[in-house]
Amino acid sequence: MDTMVTAHKIAKIAKSHRVSLDYALEFGAACYDAGMVEVLKGVAIEVLAREGSNTSKYTEKKRLAVEEKYEALESVLNEEEKQLLEDLNDEFQDLVSAEAENHFIEGFIHGYRYLKLLSFTSYADYTEE
Repeated sequence: MDTMVTAHKIAKIAKSHRVSLDYALEFGAACYDAGMVEVLKGVAIEVLAREGSNTSKYTEKKRLAVEEKYEALESVLNEEEKQLLEDLNDEFQDLVSAEAENHFIEGFIHGYRYLKLLSFTSYADYTEE
């Protein structure tokens, strides 16, 4: 199956549907961008799964502080309250993990776009000579 759509195909479709070529090309570019983002998300998830995340000294310090507060709170609770606290902690950890993954993916995509922009800029500088 051929999944690549050329500008020629887009022009042909625009003409057959009586849509302006500018609109059709803008739509095609948006589709290309959305597809690229989906591919980059997959790559970012693979990288994150393979390499994990690095924790800074600050993050480690904060994690220890949270654990200390958690244990202090847990020590004054009855069994039912301890279970509620544990359930809340589990849900919160899932939320933090999901947010960290989302931030990593967004950073990966922004980094890719930035490097791509630099490569185009460098190429343009090179060709002007």
